[in-house]
Amino acid sequence: MDQLKHSFYELKFEVAFYEKGGNEFQDFFSKIMEKCHPGDFLRVRPWGNVGDRKNDGYLRSKRALFQVYAPNEMTANEGIIKSNEDFHGAIPYWQKYFDNWIFVHNSRKGLGPDITAKLLELDDCHECVTVTSWGFEELRINVFSLNEVDLASLLGSAPSNRDMFEVRYANVQEVLSHIAKQEPSLLQDLRPVPSDKLKRNHLSADVQNLLTAGMQRADLVRNFFNDHYNPLYGDEVAEAFKKEYNKYRTLQMEPDIIFRKLQEFTGGLERGTPTDQAAVLAVPWWL
Repeated sequence: MDQLKHSFYELKFEVAFYEKGGNEFQDFFSKIMEKCHPGDFLRVRPWGNVGDRKNDGYLRSKRALFQVYAPNEMTANEGIIKSNEDFHGAIPYWQKYFDNWIFVHNSRKGLGPDITAKLLELDDCHECVTVTSWGFEELRINVFSLNEVDLASLLGSAPSNRDMFEVRYANVQEVLSHIAKQEPSLLQDLRPVPSDKLKRNHLSADVQNLLTAGMQRADLVRNFFNDHYNPLYGDEVAEAFKKEYNKYRTLQMEPDIIFRKLQEFTGGLERGTPTDQAAVLAVPWWL
């Protein structure tokens, strides 16, 4: 896998981890584990009035039982109650099957001290069971142990360096078609993107790789707008991008997530071929 495709998948995983919550995150976790441990990981779903008996998944080879907790916003008190109830609730049904109890969460920046203390307390109080937690990095390591076929199945397709060099006018036109439908606004001053913009905006190394790859085809985007029959078309596209960017900045989203949202705005991550997706990466360098 080349660096462009790898960076694309890194971003896709980061956004999936960041945006999914509740049952959707639990399903995402189970898909990861099933692909990483086929025939070994057992997905457990609630069944009638017995529920799942505090078991969100079981890994035979490691005698590990997983409990997934992914609220939209995790509070210390709720996290403590959840981990305590789920651990003790699993003991009557599963104790003879597991030696490792793993609390899986979607808190991007890690668990707070109170929840961490509760997990350490549970670990200390039960000599036969090791209590740990999995977050962003643990799931990421599992995801990137997969081959390209399984990665594509989990996260969707991603462009390669070859796809970037195959970008043509038709690809640029397709990915900009959605933006072109936006209402035109007042013209703005369109200046070249300064070379230090990536670091200034606190973008991750992977997003920087994507934008750097896009710069290779920025001349194609520039020529596309210069040749367009509507001389204001480029201004309209730039204004639409600006409005979207400001909307997500107002919501105080992380820089990488804003980048992903702008890609979705053009349909570049979920629609079209990998070459169409690659074409989207060239657009920010022109704006």
